[in-house]
Amino acid sequence: MSTQPPTTQQPTTDAERLALVTGRLNRRLQAATGGLSHGLLSALAVITKRGPLRLSDLAQLEGVSAPSMTRTVAELEARGYVVRNPDPLDGRAALIAAADAGTAAILDARSARAQVIAELLSTLSEADAAAIAAALPALERLTDPR
Repeated sequence: MSTQPPTTQQPTTDAERLALVTGRLNRRLQAATGGLSHGLLSALAVITKRGPLRLSDLAQLEGVSAPSMTRTVAELEARGYVVRNPDPLDGRAALIAAADAGTAAILDARSARAQVIAELLSTLSEADAAAIAAALPALERLTDPR
């Protein structure tokens, strides 16, 4: 019986390397979100940018089920980050909108996350930092293909 620890295979493709790097960055950034999970932060950002929205539209934009989004919105509402208002076109439905505290939370999280990234970038050579800056337009197209 071998007592050596299992070895992990290093990523070999660009896609594997990018997945590993983004995962590591996400873990570092998570601490800078003011206690908001990725799901809460993402939903709040969409509401802030595109709201007011019906819950079903928000769920579709976020790629999650309606029951999952119901829980997410309930948590955001409990924290005072969103408000529900009657849909003027359908009295049975509600529109979810960002409260002032929600907009402030998004701005605070973005600022804190940018600070983490700035600190990481400051540890790189000018050439490495420039290479990352040059890749940003392509990365932005990956995440927002419109």
